[in-house]
Amino acid sequence: MKTTATLLVLVLLTSFSAFSQVENLIAKNSSEKTMEIKLREMELPAFVGGQEAMATFIKSEIKYPELAFKQGLEGTILVNFRISKEGKILNPYVSQGIHPNLDEEALRLVENMPDWIPARQNGEPREVAYQIPVRFALRN
Repeated sequence: MKTTATLLVLVLLTSFSAFSQVENLIAKNSSEKTMEIKLREMELPAFVGGQEAMATFIKSEIKYPELAFKQGLEGTILVNFRISKEGKILNPYVSQGIHPNLDEEALRLVENMPDWIPARQNGEPREVAYQIPVRFALRN
């Protein structure tokens, strides 16, 4: 009986102790200033004129490397880069290539793109990472 009473007292003390800690945390949190933070109000960057304009640019500027053409090489190359706050393309690199000649042409194409409309977060321009696929296809 004595053990049961001691155990009951310990359980009650532990419960009250936990309850008072929760109250302290609530009191602490309620005394702090609250601030609304918008995490994801972002507009993505865009090629000036949209996707159609980018497709037109790629079609007019792409040059199929002669060796790759003769070897019948085709495929999609992924080019990664950053778009600065000013819309400039920064540090382009091939993240998934096919053949050095095709990779080099895809990189040249991206490096020669005009400035983009930069991404915006909460109305402010922001530098972001971007990736585009460059497709090389032979027609029969």
